[in-house]
Amino acid sequence: MSKTEETKTENVSKSKQRRLEREKQRVADKREKLIMRIAGIVILAALVGVIAFAIGNAVYRNSKSVKASNEFSAQLDNNGFIKGVVAKDIVTLPEYKNFTAPLSEVEYPDESVDADIESILSSHQVLNTETDAKIQDGDKVSIEYVGTIDGVAFEGGSTNGTPADLTIGSQSYIDDFEQQLIGAGVGDTVKVEVTFPDDYGNAELAGKDAVFTVDVDGIYELPEFTDDFVKENLSEYASTADEYRQYIKSTHYEENLRNWVENYLVDHSEVSSYPKAYLKNLKSTSKYNDQQSFQMMNQMYLSYYGANMYETFDDYTGMSEEEYDASLDETCKTKEKEDLVYQAILETEGITVTEADYKAYLTETEGSDESFTSQVETYGLGYTMKEMVHQKAVEIAMKGVTVQ
Repeated sequence: MSKTEETKTENVSKSKQRRLEREKQRVADKREKLIMRIAGIVILAALVGVIAFAIGNAVYRNSKSVKASNEFSAQLDNNGFIKGVVAKDIVTLPEYKNFTAPLSEVEYPDESVDADIESILSSHQVLNTETDAKIQDGDKVSIEYVGTIDGVAFEGGSTNGTPADLTIGSQSYIDDFEQQLIGAGVGDTVKVEVTFPDDYGNAELAGKDAVFTVDVDGIYELPEFTDDFVKENLSEYASTADEYRQYIKSTHYEENLRNWVENYLVDHSEVSSYPKAYLKNLKSTSKYNDQQSFQMMNQMYLSYYGANMYETFDDYTGMSEEEYDASLDETCKTKEKEDLVYQAILETEGITVTEADYKAYLTETEGSDESFTSQVETYGLGYTMKEMVHQKAVEIAMKGVTVQ
């Protein structure tokens, strides 16, 4: 082969090689584009799936979310019964016309009566300015004082001649101010040394040492529980000390018995199903009440301290809103069971309550029926009458209980 022919053959081979390489590159490019297109489709599909899931999840969460509502009577008839529900068909009631309550669970012991009387006497303490007694922990005393820092009186550190009442151990005053008065007597002057906390509200006093010159004006004493004391302070309930003791005992006995009967009726009843519409409304109104309490607590705290007590509703409830909403299921089923039980008793007895019944009840318990109108305006007639359903059902059961 001549040199010229060899050159031509070599050029042909090189040209063919380049064509082959270009073809391979074209195939590779095509394959890469195809892969990219497939990947794009997969990514797009995945993105659509994520978006659809997010939308679906939001819709699901929204469907599960409890909407607060103040429509308390939305699922109640005007007689206080649950709309469209025959309670006696889904409630198995316990024996409520002839049953027994244990005396040990409803009686009010003498120790509790004594504690109640002591509390009453504490609210009627008399200042003794001539006693020889010494101040003890728990005593209520009358004092006057002047506070100084480095020998200079400071603003707000003095009673300015007006005696102040202080209960020792109440921790009403800073540091160990109160404890330093223990052992002092009427007429004594005590030097009380304290240190203001570093985080004290008044920055000018925070962290500083102070000395209070305290004059003890008197020590409060409990009066004796006598017939005269009862006549002077408790004549609305009794005329003698013994009568008032009996009044306390019998009043608490009735309260305890009533509470026991209420618990007995609900705890020993069985509910086969919980009407969904009423349960949903109970959740909504419960959430509304809790949100109102949250706002009220913040407003009250803000008026006193200039800041909110809770930043969010979650802070107030101690759980996320989803957790809170879920918790309503159990608490509102408990409420619904109570309402179903009381309604079932009245249905079984063939009794319905009227506005006149509830007004008479209010007059007996509150002295007048003036609150009826405001209750209806706030809660609606059905919800207002539901309370009378409750009271009437318990009243029926109270006639059938024997205590022993």
